[in-house]
Amino acid sequence: MTKRIYILEVIFLSVFFACSLSAQGIRKKIEKGNENYAKEQFEQALTDYKDALLDDPLNETALFNQGNALYKLKKYEEAVETFQKNVSSEDLDLCAKAYYNIGNTYFQMNKLQESIQSYIKSLELNPNDTDAKFNLELARAKLKESADKQQQQKKNDNQDKKQEKIDPSEFAKKLKREADRLVKLRRYADAYGIMENGMKQDQTVKAYQDFISRLQEITGIGGKG
Repeated sequence: MTKRIYILEVIFLSVFFACSLSAQGIRKKIEKGNENYAKEQFEQALTDYKDALLDDPLNETALFNQGNALYKLKKYEEAVETFQKNVSSEDLDLCAKAYYNIGNTYFQMNKLQESIQSYIKSLELNPNDTDAKFNLELARAKLKESADKQQQQKKNDNQDKKQEKIDPSEFAKKLKREADRLVKLRRYADAYGIMENGMKQDQTVKAYQDFISRLQEITGIGGKG
């Protein structure tokens, strides 16, 4: 699991908020949202943050915490979209935290490449963030594990195809009986020739591929294996 997701305390400039009733109303709505978030009442918290954004659509704190609520509700696409509205902020610390949360969200969506890039951007802004470093390595390790599994699965699939059982037709069985007779007479080249030519007429003769390969080794004849 990824470590922590940020939730900001209410951030405001007293020079503006203290002098504005509207600003105080926005602050109270965000505070109410934070209280509901702390109680894990994420749907209600989301509603509170949306109410604050109706009054101030560009309020960075309301946007950021709305992203947190969406994350908790597993509405990951919406959460990413919301956090991305914070990455152009003049507050570089806020940008770093937004990228961190985007990384967490992409991680939950199993979009590991995007998650890694987001953690890297977060660390470019805040190189000392140990949690971002931890999650970056976690995402990289999971991506490598996923790639290794895919490679192994591909290898297994190829091996299964090679080992796929082929049921010989009556024609193929007849050829095999004749080839066995020739082998008993030590006419290995003739036995190989019968089987090799038989494969051109009937693909199920490949059911005896191991037998054909042994004949080929004995006779030293080149050609199909």
